[in-house]
Amino acid sequence: MESNHSQPAQRGAPLIRPTPLQGEDEGIDLRRLLPAWIISGVIHVVVLALLMIPQLGSGRAEAGTETAVIESSMADEQSMLDKNLVNDEIGNDPDLPTNYNVDRIEEVSVPGPVNPNERVGILNAADAPAMTVAPPPGFGGGQGGALDDPNRTGQGGMTGFAGGMGGPKLVPGGMGGRSGATREKMIREGGGNTRSEAAVAGGIKWLARHQALDGHWGMHDFHVHGRCNCGNSGGNHDVAGTGFGLLPFLGAGETHKGTGKNSLYAKTVERGLKWLITRQGANGGFSENGYEHSIATIAICEAYGLTADPILKGPAQRAINRCVSWQRVNGGFRYAHPPAADHDLSVSAWFVQALKSGHMAGLTVPNVSWAGVNNYLDLLAVPDGSAYGYTDNRPTPTMTAAGLLCRVYMGWGPRNVALGKGLEYLRKLPPSPNFKHIYYYYYATQFVYFMAPVNPEAWDQWNAKMRDILIETQDQGLNPDKRDQKGSWDPSGDPWGGQLGRLGDTSLKILTLEVYYRHLPLYRRELGALKDEAILNK
Repeated sequence: MESNHSQPAQRGAPLIRPTPLQGEDEGIDLRRLLPAWIISGVIHVVVLALLMIPQLGSGRAEAGTETAVIESSMADEQSMLDKNLVNDEIGNDPDLPTNYNVDRIEEVSVPGPVNPNERVGILNAADAPAMTVAPPPGFGGGQGGALDDPNRTGQGGMTGFAGGMGGPKLVPGGMGGRSGATREKMIREGGGNTRSEAAVAGGIKWLARHQALDGHWGMHDFHVHGRCNCGNSGGNHDVAGTGFGLLPFLGAGETHKGTGKNSLYAKTVERGLKWLITRQGANGGFSENGYEHSIATIAICEAYGLTADPILKGPAQRAINRCVSWQRVNGGFRYAHPPAADHDLSVSAWFVQALKSGHMAGLTVPNVSWAGVNNYLDLLAVPDGSAYGYTDNRPTPTMTAAGLLCRVYMGWGPRNVALGKGLEYLRKLPPSPNFKHIYYYYYATQFVYFMAPVNPEAWDQWNAKMRDILIETQDQGLNPDKRDQKGSWDPSGDPWGGQLGRLGDTSLKILTLEVYYRHLPLYRRELGALKDEAILNK
């Protein structure tokens, strides 16, 4: 064994031999290693310098090209979340003949060279004078985007984005603001911020936790389905509860066809929609109670309008047809289906929202129904049309807010004198922590928001109070005995709190916080292709 170990040492001596240090132990002489370290260091420096030469040369050869690489990190994202996203910019310039609002926010950034000297337009195209081109098919006012005549059918898609792409219609008052990029823009322009969106997210999370296994939401027994001790049960109205459960998800752009960022609650929404469809009768009704049917109709129509899912078209149209047959001769609505003849503006306002949702989704709503609504509003309005009553023309704040919003849906422009007087009437009862009435706030907030183009000061003042009150009163789960209430709101002290309960109250408050993007502004040139006829004609 010893002879075998000695033979390799005789064939070749090592480059650096180990030498004994002091004592009997063996070690390495550091003085002998120093030259090798120096040589190795010099070689590495030379190699690195050679690798850098092509990059430096490339930079000098292409002096006119700037390489822009956008990097993101968790720190960058947190920095954005920490910022208050309030923005006082007014958006597109309405005086420009072509000012398309087509900005988009992608989930990823692709690095690449940016050449500031490059021509804008088609690559290698011949020189030509600058000119404004016609908007693409689908941007007009007619069905399918007819460009010259709103009564003519154009070549654009009858559903989906302008131009025929899949998705919600980008029409004034429509649901296109719920998409990712447009939603972020509407939040900034409308006065929302990261805290208001966090409140929406918390509320939606609470709703998802309290959905029944079969897909419905119970206003009176949500705590049973959430397996918790959350308080404040409401009325026994499962159809309305399911509508209230679905609407905040749909308001935030969450659908059963969720993609990208909007996919977390796809199954939640799908289960709710399936439950509603199974409850729909042969006559198209979801319930024999007017409140319940109209609220469920809004949900099913919004789901169809956001996705154009053909499976939902039939149920949604049948629900609209039932709404149409529910209307009284005077144009109003009430709890029971005709032949009952009583009426009130509270129920009627939900039916108007249902008909409007169906119309925005591209469903058929007869003109006679709209004429009936206008007739009914005339019956309940004070002589100048600025305030409204419950069953007659003795005005109340809540019914005035509901009536004014219905007038907006019926086409009254923001410069209408009656709407202006109505706005001043509502401003005398602004949001206050001492006045709990979410039913009033739900309608009034939407109306004041739609009036912002002509009275931005009124909206700024209203929004600052309403937004912050809702944020500050949301349950943060600090009570150790009621931690499951985190994300919801307490309806105690609200005149509607007994019927709405915690679930209905939470739903309406989320919808109020979603006002910035739930419906695109009715009186702004969102697409930039058409003048605002509502403003011009009022």
